[in-house]
Amino acid sequence: MVLAVGSAAAQEAPSDEEATTSADGEGEGEDTDEAPEDPPLDDTLSPYRTPFGVLAERSIGTTSRPVAFNWRRTDVHLAVMGNHYFELNNFNSLRAGGMVRLPNERLIYELGLSHVWVWDTPSSRLLSLTPYRQPGRAQRLELDFTVALPVAEGLVTTAPRYVPAVEMVFNVYAGLRYLLYPQGFAGMKASAIAGALLSPGMTEAELENLDGSRLRAMQVDGGRYGVMVGFGNDLYFRQGLFVSPRLMMAVPLMAVASETELLFWADLSLSIGVAL
Repeated sequence: MVLAVGSAAAQEAPSDEEATTSADGEGEGEDTDEAPEDPPLDDTLSPYRTPFGVLAERSIGTTSRPVAFNWRRTDVHLAVMGNHYFELNNFNSLRAGGMVRLPNERLIYELGLSHVWVWDTPSSRLLSLTPYRQPGRAQRLELDFTVALPVAEGLVTTAPRYVPAVEMVFNVYAGLRYLLYPQGFAGMKASAIAGALLSPGMTEAELENLDGSRLRAMQVDGGRYGVMVGFGNDLYFRQGLFVSPRLMMAVPLMAVASETELLFWADLSLSIGVAL
């Protein structure tokens, strides 16, 4: 009995070699059950990728600069202009002349010279039959010194479609307008003319000379200077041609010094020119 039990125990007990082989087999089985590691990603295009936010900023920065025509790189602009006045009286006025513009990176400086024609209307003719007179300005020359500040800019399409796209610049304007009446200096000495040119208002000698050339229902206004502010657009075509409509309004900052009676009035103009 003892030998049988010992023999059975000897048969059931594994040898050291079998135990080692069994342990190695279990380790190999466990290794094969684990998930294989993923191969490294190919990141060859990584240096060429750009975040969306950076692309958006670049696009906005690019489209805010001149596209169709870069007027900032031009030296001088030459233009002809026509104006219509909106004065608070019964007379009609029309202005035409020329303008020189000098652009730089931030501002546009303008110098203009115009002639103003003044004529009667049916209302002013009826007024001339009464003892009443209205303040107005007779036929004259006007000098303009204006500064334009571009505040918005972009490429726009037009209608109809066959008209090419243009570069549109929205400007605000501020300037000084000087009124010159050559007929008012008749019979005056050179020293008197020089003093009158520097005076903010019309002299008595000038008003007397203008009395013969005024319209019958007009009382010649004594103002010589005017401060103007306004806004408008510059539409540049690719070839350098431009169209500039604008609205200017008088500001009575010098009304006391010039003794003018025309305090508030407006001027609608259209300029056509070329940028060189």
